[in-house]
Amino acid sequence: MFRTVIEHPNKILRESNTKIEDVTQIQDLVKDLIDTCNVKMGAGLAAPQIGVNKQVVVIKPGAFGKENPDPSSYNPDYMVIVNPELENTGGEIEWQEGCLSLPGITGKVTRSETTLIKYTSEDGETKRLIAEWPLSGGLQHECDHLDGKLFIHRMPKRKAAFLLDRIRRKKRKERIKAKRAKRASR
Repeated sequence: MFRTVIEHPNKILRESNTKIEDVTQIQDLVKDLIDTCNVKMGAGLAAPQIGVNKQVVVIKPGAFGKENPDPSSYNPDYMVIVNPELENTGGEIEWQEGCLSLPGITGKVTRSETTLIKYTSEDGETKRLIAEWPLSGGLQHECDHLDGKLFIHRMPKRKAAFLLDRIRRKKRKERIKAKRAKRASR
């Protein structure tokens, strides 16, 4: 089922997220994450982004030009990652990131070239994966959400403040436009 994506500055995005003890209890959450990610045409989505503070992420490896190493039974385009532990290695790469929780902006972020990820699959199996660039960058981005971080928190403060100001100005314009449209319809 499609869920609303929570946007910055909602504090749910910055809270800690609980580990999953029993993956059979999160099957509806996994479906909601995948459905929402599909509707929003995202490359990945973390549970806090739909208001659920649990350590669950879905990611679409194909969006990064990679074959899916662990296809979901619900939608094989997606990989379900529960309770991830990341070990980032290799060189650093700077690239442009966007986020469904920060609509309309992108920013340059530095990520590690390779990520070793240990996680629980949707079937409850403990798995390990070595992800190469650019999938490694996507995994780091999504797993940051589980630590209460958005990509702006990986940027220099000045650049992040500039981007957040752009969001505020855009939202202000949208509110003014909506008020005018409401008055005009009376």
